Amino acid sequence: MNQTLANIIGLLLVRIFTGVIFIVHGAQKFQGLDGTSGFFQSLGLPGWMAPVVATVELVGGIALVLGIGTRLAGAALTIVMIGVLLTAKKGQPFGSIEFDLLILFTSLQQALVGGRFLAVDQLFGRKKAENSNVQV
Repeated sequence: MNQTLANIIGLLLVRIFTGVIFIVHGAQKFQGLDGTSGFFQSLGLPGWMAPVVATVELVGGIALVLGIGTRLAGAALTIVMIGVLLTAKKGQPFGSIEFDLLILFTSLQQALVGGRFLAVDQLFGRKKAENSNVQV
């Protein structure tokens, strides 16, 4: 397998599985929204943030899986994970936050790299590139 294809497949897998993780976590928050809201309040955060975070996770995860607005979704999910580390996981040892750090950096990777292979973003990017090469 050539290196370019391996890189593309690697980025695709990271994008899809990061998205799936956020879809699951967002859906879980919605299933127990009262409890999630109470947990947020126990951290000193307003309860209304629970559905906002759940929406960002769910919609952002779907966006990553489909490759729609990948950079924006990655940036929003990066912000959510920074919030998690600064609130819910604050002061915990590395062994308790390593998963959260991994998801933080895979989200950041998506914000920096964007959708590449099998991404709706690429369809629009190609059309824009094709249109800019048209001679008038």
